Amino acid sequence: MTVDTTDYVDVAARARKLGCRAPVGVALLPGNFATAGGAAELRYNEAAPEVRTAWRSIGLIDAGPNLMLQKALARGPDAIGPDVPLVAYFGRELLSVPARLVTYALGAVASVVSAYRGRAGASQVRFDAVVERPGRGSYTRIEYHGDACELVELAGAVREMLSGNPILGADDDVSL
Repeated sequence: MTVDTTDYVDVAARARKLGCRAPVGVALLPGNFATAGGAAELRYNEAAPEVRTAWRSIGLIDAGPNLMLQKALARGPDAIGPDVPLVAYFGRELLSVPARLVTYALGAVASVVSAYRGRAGASQVRFDAVVERPGRGSYTRIEYHGDACELVELAGAVREMLSGNPILGADDDVSL
């Protein structure tokens, strides 16, 4: 398993530029959110619809870019693909809810990705967690490559970044 952190684009500003709602709380982002030339180019990982369903089944609501997933799905097969990373957003609003919700969200992602019959096996997944860093006005991406079953171990790192822990800065490796 490899886990790296890097700075990520200003999610709120990027959402405005793309003409969509900025995500809040926990949300799915298109895998190419940071690089798409426009909203019509946004692409989701093929497991995104199942992750959204899994989140709903445990009481989590995807507060992402306002129905962007449904609009992307309506565009057809070019809007979804196995080559696009699965990206979850964790916003500052999660500081006011029980910490276990981050673990639940990642557990649901792990469950879906483990059971999903896409091209990549469950032992070699790519997952990105985009975390808002309150008080710092910035966002960090945790890029994970490894076994889907170990995704839940990212929960501690996500919660630390949400709380503004300066030890886990951008461009550092995350200890799991």
